[in-house]
Amino acid sequence: MTSGDPIPPAPIESNALGPATTSVARKLTSAEIEAANRADATALLIRAGYSVYRPEADVRGEDLILRTPVSLLRPVQLKGRPSVEWERYGGRGIWMLFPDPWGTPGACDWFLVEHDTLYAWVKDRHGTSPKWEKAWSYSYVSRPLAAFLEPFSHRHW
Repeated sequence: MTSGDPIPPAPIESNALGPATTSVARKLTSAEIEAANRADATALLIRAGYSVYRPEADVRGEDLILRTPVSLLRPVQLKGRPSVEWERYGGRGIWMLFPDPWGTPGACDWFLVEHDTLYAWVKDRHGTSPKWEKAWSYSYVSRPLAAFLEPFSHRHW
């Protein structure tokens, strides 16, 4: 190449955070996804007037403790998708915080719903299924689930 030749542009890769100039986008590990989800959720909660605290240890299903804008404390289990499990979270006042698993990272819907409220709704729909064992997990937010979760969306926090 001579000094008069144009320099070809360097390839630009992109990832969930936008254009990346030095790294190639890759699949995140589960620990990285959990950390990114925690950061996304924390930012949304703070903007909605919540205070967010992280317990020293994840015990009794409490990943986060929230102080609501009206000063109520809520123990929260952070999940990557909608799920319920009576043995771990039932009857204990735990709130479930999760994104729409099919949403765009950093720009998806988030939901904050009391576990037992979600559990009752899920049990009503799947409680007679052969796979029901007082637990259920969704890989995506179906239309009926989306309609149920709408009042718990971050747009209403």
